[in-house]
Amino acid sequence: MAATINRKFGIKVMRALKTIVVVMAILIVAGLALLAYGLVTRLSGSTEEPASRPTPADHSAFGDVETVLPPNGRVMGMAVDSGRAIIRVETPDGGQSLMVFDLDNGAALGVIRIKAAP
Repeated sequence: MAATINRKFGIKVMRALKTIVVVMAILIVAGLALLAYGLVTRLSGSTEEPASRPTPADHSAFGDVETVLPPNGRVMGMAVDSGRAIIRVETPDGGQSLMVFDLDNGAALGVIRIKAAP
């Protein structure tokens, strides 16, 4: 009698394990299919550009551009993005300034002064 109960219980456990293995196999195959689709779409070299991406401007040479740093100021860094050059300058009083330039024509667009708290 005990052997019959153990055998029935064992059959139910094996059936559950087989079901779990089949479900996991299906999930693995689906995951691999999604991974392959993602790789193909990224590597396909689609010529369509998203509408939100700005078109690159013609950054032809605009000659020499001169600007004046604050007395004893030091250039701490620079970043270029969206046709703008931003130069970070440290001032002697502990503050910082961001000098913004247009890369199309070299014009200084403005200065953002960041002062140290007293």
